[in-house]
Amino acid sequence: MKTLLHLVQADLAMFLRGRLALFWTFAFPLLMLVMQMALFGHDVKLGPVSLAMVDQDRSAISQAYQRHLQAGLRQQRSIAFNVLTPEQAADADFVLTIPPGFADNVDAGRSTLMDLRNGAGKRDNGGAAYDAAYGMLRGYSDAYNLSGLQGAPRVALPPPPAAPTASLDYRLFLVTGLAGLVILSTSLMGFAGPLVAAREGGMFRMYQLFPMPTGVVVAAWCLSRLVIVLLASLAMFFAAWAIYGVRISAGPGAIALAVGMLGLGSAAFLALGLLIAALTNSVAAATMLCNLLYFPLLFSGNLMIPLGGLPKALREAADCLPLNAMMASIRRALTVGMDWRSDAYSVLVLSLMLVVCLLLAVRRFTWMPRSQ
Repeated sequence: MKTLLHLVQADLAMFLRGRLALFWTFAFPLLMLVMQMALFGHDVKLGPVSLAMVDQDRSAISQAYQRHLQAGLRQQRSIAFNVLTPEQAADADFVLTIPPGFADNVDAGRSTLMDLRNGAGKRDNGGAAYDAAYGMLRGYSDAYNLSGLQGAPRVALPPPPAAPTASLDYRLFLVTGLAGLVILSTSLMGFAGPLVAAREGGMFRMYQLFPMPTGVVVAAWCLSRLVIVLLASLAMFFAAWAIYGVRISAGPGAIALAVGMLGLGSAAFLALGLLIAALTNSVAAATMLCNLLYFPLLFSGNLMIPLGGLPKALREAADCLPLNAMMASIRRALTVGMDWRSDAYSVLVLSLMLVVCLLLAVRRFTWMPRSQ
């Protein structure tokens, strides 16, 4: 154990001397935090709000009401609306149902209470955007009533559907995503590349002189990088709290689960970085392979850019990726709480990734440069 701790300390000291690794692990995520907060920090909507209108009256008057709503929603610029067909109601955030008898009530001068509910595909995007969506529907319905020039309003909307009990605004979404970015940067740019450089430079030959198993050395490398990931993530949350006022309302147990998921994800991606170092023969090859993985995952991992606007098939495919599954579980833990029926996939896929990458890396691991 003492030997392991000494190796962790030595590897941490080596890491802190590398300017490139420090940039990708600490400076780059903080730079992205400042940039994204400056651009979107005051906007809490996480993507388009989808609305499905189900017309059970099927009259000319009900169709005119739908056209009125759609025209108003297209003209406003405050929030993006996607108007879906009745067949897509299961994927909508809001479902507005026009009940039978609407046209008869209009002719008789009576009001009709519309049915406005959350759709089954409602996303956790509560807060101001959620309230604004209902407010716009009510506003354009009031405008439709005013155009009728009769005493009783033709349309009445019920109170707004209940928003999620714990919503995820963009600031917390961004900070948790940047923690995932730290994992990617440290595992690929700050782990795989430096390992290959050290091996090809002959630095690992001295480890063969010490009476210690190979597994102890490799475990020390992974533990040191895990410490770096946790420290960088903590620094990210502290900066977001001190500068932008980001708060976490979850209890200690939920935070512990989120940290545990972060640790499991870090271990899985560090194992991937170790596998890349074991498979590649040069720093150039390792860098190229890391870039081929890093940038696609950066934009498809639901880190800084919400993927709610993607088509359903692409969104479901992206949700199956290990990085996306990890981020979804962490965010659930910090808002509504983790549900092991929903988050078992995240634990399973990250554990499988960890074991497979480690086994393959051990088979290909070598102390000596590949050229010899």
